[in-house]
Amino acid sequence: MSSFRKASKINQRTHRERHQPEKRAHLGLLEKKKDYKYRANDYHNKQNVLKKLKILAQNRNPDEFYFHMINSKIVDGRHKEKVKPVDEDTLEQKKLMEDRNLTYVAMKRTIEHKKVNRLQSSLHLTDFTKSVKSNHLHFDDEGNPAEASTSKDVQQLENIGDLNIPDIDKKTLRKMNKMKLNSYNNLAQRIERVKQLSVIQRKMEMQ
Repeated sequence: MSSFRKASKINQRTHRERHQPEKRAHLGLLEKKKDYKYRANDYHNKQNVLKKLKILAQNRNPDEFYFHMINSKIVDGRHKEKVKPVDEDTLEQKKLMEDRNLTYVAMKRTIEHKKVNRLQSSLHLTDFTKSVKSNHLHFDDEGNPAEASTSKDVQQLENIGDLNIPDIDKKTLRKMNKMKLNSYNNLAQRIERVKQLSVIQRKMEMQ
């Protein structure tokens, strides 16, 4: 039934709104219904906004304060920001600011240096232990110099293959190597940062 109703409207006449009569042509185009609806909705929206603003003005707090109230002014009905005067620093103020900057750089350099020492003490450089030669002189029971023997730590590293070490899976080993590599990268970055801060501190002291 609905399809028949739609088919019957195919040849139906299209009703169009009338145009502006010739006698009223000097008044412009005749306002159509869609134009009236757009104008009416716009008018009612503006009236609703005015009502809300009126209610807010009636219920406002008399002790309410914003810094923008004193930092702006009305010129020709529009709010404009006041131009604040630029305060010029005196020589004593500039010198004090430079001293504070120098103190800050020195403090940051000290903090980074302590972090570097803490990282170096936590990381075990076992890869280079065997390449370090011992300078200690050893003597026998009669007081004659004897051949220098390797240190206890180096001997333990050389005999590490004889120890009974539990098996570690490859995933855990890769994770440990990755953590170790990240720690060394962090150490290298902090050492470079300490060098840069030292250069900045020397330049500021020379000024």
